[in-house]
Amino acid sequence: MIRLETLAADVTELQGHDWPPVAPFEKLAAQLDMFLGLDMHQQKDQLAALRGNADAYGAFLHGSLGTLYAYVLGYRDSPLFLATDDAVEARLHGAKIVLEREMLEHFLAPPPPPALPGRAAKLDYLEHLAMNNPGVHDPFFDFVADRATRPALREFLRCEVTRNEVVDDEVALLSVGLQGTLKKVTASNLWDECGNGNLVNFHTYWLRRLLERTTDWNGILRWRAEEGPWFSRISSNSFNMLLTRPGYTYRAYGSFLITEAWVEPHFERILAGLARCALDHPDIAVYFSRHVRIDPHHTAEMIAALRAQRPELSERALDEVILGAHVAIAAGTLMYRRLHEHLASDRVAAHGESAPHDPRT
Repeated sequence: MIRLETLAADVTELQGHDWPPVAPFEKLAAQLDMFLGLDMHQQKDQLAALRGNADAYGAFLHGSLGTLYAYVLGYRDSPLFLATDDAVEARLHGAKIVLEREMLEHFLAPPPPPALPGRAAKLDYLEHLAMNNPGVHDPFFDFVADRATRPALREFLRCEVTRNEVVDDEVALLSVGLQGTLKKVTASNLWDECGNGNLVNFHTYWLRRLLERTTDWNGILRWRAEEGPWFSRISSNSFNMLLTRPGYTYRAYGSFLITEAWVEPHFERILAGLARCALDHPDIAVYFSRHVRIDPHHTAEMIAALRAQRPELSERALDEVILGAHVAIAAGTLMYRRLHEHLASDRVAAHGESAPHDPRT
């Protein structure tokens, strides 16, 4: 239980900003508005026709899914914030199903689970995969640590804020449908995300500190509306797909296992890059430095919970966990490849986009 007197005492000035840092909804993108008016077969045909143009295809797919997840999670940029409309919501849910199938089967196309004999082999495969997959030492993070320019790192920080801004809600959804030790470890993770009951230790509060230090509260709104790269949404969208489809409960667990295991090797390289470019003020670095200490333990918890779960997970359920892990690897490595190209481009490397305030000034 929380002591009642701490509720008011715990609130700081930074808590006065709306979260996540998004602008209120104005109108649907024209292409998504038209898409919602099509039947399912027409929607599938339109997506198939877009596949030949990688950027147009990715921008529509991930921009549309971002709008739909804002609706599902109830944020200020939802088309129906604090409102309901049965006819509109039926169309939104129908489009969500079509877009998610497209993302899963055509945009990501993760490999199926390997044919492994029995539960023990599947559990061993998962434990090995978490620590040994193409994303663990992705070359993008060597670029961030050793070569990314200061403007590129400022751009990357915005990408990281938007990628992680609702992770507490995502972890809350992760626990739905799980029982026993699996629910125990997801609850442990959520309690950490929520600062063990202390607002200033919420993990999203650390992102508030980052935005405050870089005076980027308004800049990030303009950036995400006008300049934010669509491919920075790949990882979040793929995870939200798994979290919001009841049949993917165990896939979501497998996906999160991979991204938790990635935190230490990735964030250590991010911290090295921030230090190299004198962007390592504690308010900027805190999100990354704290997670380097926290998330290896959560990874170990998640693996141990799979082994300890009773009743034991069926082989089919374990295959679902494995497939979710494959989804995370496919999504993350694709996103990192595109981010690498973007941040190394002359335009971003030299000047950034509409860069946030330089914290040294």
